[in-house]
Amino acid sequence: MRMALELAKRAGDGTRPNPRVGAVVVKGGKVVGEGFHRKAGQPHAEIEALRRAGAKARGADLYVTLEPCSTHGRTPPCTEAIRKAGIRRLVYGANDVDPRNAGRADRILRAAGVRVERGVLRRECEGLNEDYRHWTEQKEPWVILKLAMTLDGALAVPGRKWITGPEARAEVQRIRAGCDAILVGAETVRRDNPRLTVRGHFEILPNVETSARRQPWRVVVTRSGRLPKQAKIFTDAQRHRTLVYRGQGWSRILRDLWQRGVCRLLVEGGAKAAAGLIAAKKVHEAALFFAPEMTGGKTVRLGDWAGWSWRRASVTGAGRDLCLRGTLKGAN
Repeated sequence: MRMALELAKRAGDGTRPNPRVGAVVVKGGKVVGEGFHRKAGQPHAEIEALRRAGAKARGADLYVTLEPCSTHGRTPPCTEAIRKAGIRRLVYGANDVDPRNAGRADRILRAAGVRVERGVLRRECEGLNEDYRHWTEQKEPWVILKLAMTLDGALAVPGRKWITGPEARAEVQRIRAGCDAILVGAETVRRDNPRLTVRGHFEILPNVETSARRQPWRVVVTRSGRLPKQAKIFTDAQRHRTLVYRGQGWSRILRDLWQRGVCRLLVEGGAKAAAGLIAAKKVHEAALFFAPEMTGGKTVRLGDWAGWSWRRASVTGAGRDLCLRGTLKGAN
């Protein structure tokens, strides 16, 4: 199962809106097939592993990080492929929270004579797909807060466009490429005139319905509605991917984005938008970039973090800067 977990991680954020899944076929104590789900619409992990195992799958054990699907979607049900392959025993880690599949694989495969064991490394397997789980159960996007600041908490430095260096900014592009929408407040649009697109050598995921490459949605929240008509997000080639929410609450905004298929939402600023989401307890993950300098100038308080804590966090270098990234405990 640990091998299946590592396989699932290879997909990164490329599977959305589907979950990350890894699978391993074992026979006689040897691995005879392995696979992971790469993108929505492509073969599921179980199918990849069974194809690689070929005839050796008959009488073998199949380890999967997530309960196999049992309904027809963009691909046929994995339960049928498992049955036809002659798998002797199925071991899976996490239950699927999708009501179309939840609990069905166990019943279908037991009825077909397959031994089923579940819950192996359950927490680790569930941890692979916290965003998918939240998106499915709560009907809201998984919210990632990205901030760049100096060591003394300044979010902007007078006379400079960027706080962090090129390596940190490249990492931000990678994070953007793994999200379905990028959100900013009106002041960020007025002050910075950002493009909010994925740039550089990062793959933009295709529309799962048309396979056409597309940029993330650009989302602006505003109270007044006063936005510059000549802003890049309203005039560039991606202007049809810009959404403006005026005077709406966070729950309504997030539900509308969910209905548009937004699974992962990246919040890039400004301070008011960040503080509003923190107050609403809607931040699930954070990527905080720190430039190794002190400005001694004005700092911004981003709301009340009382009751919040890091669940999992890591610190990595990005050129001269540091990135603190992890999931948060305290969100709804």
